[in-house]
Amino acid sequence: MGACELCGAEGIATKRAKIPKPVGYNSMLECCNRCIDSMGLIVEAARVPTDIPTAEPQSVVSGKGISGVDIMTKDDLELANDFHSRIRNARKHRDLSQEDLAKQMNEKIGVIQKAENGIRPTDSLLNKFEKALEIGLFVESVSHAHTMVASETDRQMTISDAKNTSESEPKKKQKKKKGRRLGVSRSGARSRR
Repeated sequence: MGACELCGAEGIATKRAKIPKPVGYNSMLECCNRCIDSMGLIVEAARVPTDIPTAEPQSVVSGKGISGVDIMTKDDLELANDFHSRIRNARKHRDLSQEDLAKQMNEKIGVIQKAENGIRPTDSLLNKFEKALEIGLFVESVSHAHTMVASETDRQMTISDAKNTSESEPKKKQKKKKGRRLGVSRSGARSRR
């Protein structure tokens, strides 16, 4: 949507048109359809790009933050859900106290305590834990987007099966709570006397 450069109409579709030689010396203007029809202007054909890139689409992000990094792409590895128990078990297996592990890693004891309580440490701390305790805290990421719905038979479930299962369950009517009406005091409306 643009504005016609001849009549000044705004918020309308415009096309690039050429004004004939005697008047406009081959000027190119953005004009509305009404001006093109009434003045007999020559519409320039839309150019179609001849070079179509064949490269695969990339996941590129621009704007605020780090340009070129898409934060929505998944890594191959993710932190294990039981990372805190892995850290605690490995520390106890090596007969280390929290203080000893903190000294070995050159960190504060609070960092060790937080990690063992399930508070996610930074990636650099996770790498320190892996090196100091010689354990793996990262596992292959599992896609949670795919779910499997099973039925009693071996055949695949259809939309009508899903509809029938929802209809077979009787709906329970919920009793309405008697609530306070808005704008009315608890003692009732005031009477004028």
